[in-house]
Amino acid sequence: MNKSLAITVLTWNDWENTVKCLESIYQSSFENFDIILVSNNSDQKHIDKIFEWSKNNIQIDDKEIIFNPQKKIEILNVNNELIVDKKGKKKIYFIDSKAKKNERWAVNLGCTAGLNLGYKFALKQNYEYIARVDCDFIITKNYFEEIVKTLEGNNEYVAASPKIIHAGMKETIWWCGFKLTSSFLKFHRLMNLKKKRIYDNESYKGIIETDAVCGCCSIYKSKILKLSGLGDEEFFFGPEDMDLSFRLKKYGKLIVNLDLKTFHKIVSSSKVSGWLSRSYYEAKGFLILIKKNGNFFDKLIGYPFFLLRIPYFFILLILGKREKDRVLGFSLGCIDFFFKKKN
Repeated sequence: MNKSLAITVLTWNDWENTVKCLESIYQSSFENFDIILVSNNSDQKHIDKIFEWSKNNIQIDDKEIIFNPQKKIEILNVNNELIVDKKGKKKIYFIDSKAKKNERWAVNLGCTAGLNLGYKFALKQNYEYIARVDCDFIITKNYFEEIVKTLEGNNEYVAASPKIIHAGMKETIWWCGFKLTSSFLKFHRLMNLKKKRIYDNESYKGIIETDAVCGCCSIYKSKILKLSGLGDEEFFFGPEDMDLSFRLKKYGKLIVNLDLKTFHKIVSSSKVSGWLSRSYYEAKGFLILIKKNGNFFDKLIGYPFFLLRIPYFFILLILGKREKDRVLGFSLGCIDFFFKKKN
């Protein structure tokens, strides 16, 4: 296919998974892509390891092009120009952000703002499609080719996700679409594999409409992503993909191609971020989602639901049925949301 694709990969201090993710992307049957690799305030060791791998494993026309968002013009190519005139040559464009958000436990800009750095660069270069692939994903060979064909085949489609498989339990579906109900809390429960597991079988096939694409592995038509306003940076981490999806849906249909799959290393990503900050940002993120997109009844039910979980989780902690970091993170996320605390 002659359509150009920019694959945005956000990484933070997880070079081993990042390298495996990049290796899987380079095995893709889709030929016309570049990778926008965004380092979100990673340690230098992490960056060095990725560059060491790229020098030994990637055949490109010249050395990696480096873009530094701290400066106005810093794309280093032969002519020192801002515009990439040869897109789709399987190059890595590296964005190194050293900024931190003014947020409790923030060690970087956050997921949403980090991704936006990649999206803005890709939009400036006029790629026709933009993909988001989190660094703890393994991409299957035909994913990009087939998902772009799917989007090209229907003008109403504006964004798409594949079926996402739990990498540690390869018969288990981690995500296969989402239908909006009267309460966002059902989505929160469905994301917990301990409560509900979906096993991959022949019934999960074909192309279906969804009310949200899964942000950690999805592809957008660039012009629609631009119209949507990109990710809302009020979300540090959490359901920023749902918020973006609700805005994307104003311009067309969101779909899941259940004939395609990718693999998500869920446990690995949790270990890197830690449960304290992860629980904090997830709780706060879902409350922001309810505030932004919820109706009166969502707020009436949702806000007390999160507040009442604080004493409930502390009881579980005392009984030894809940980890301390998860309880503390969740509780502080709720408190900081309602009292508008930044750090």
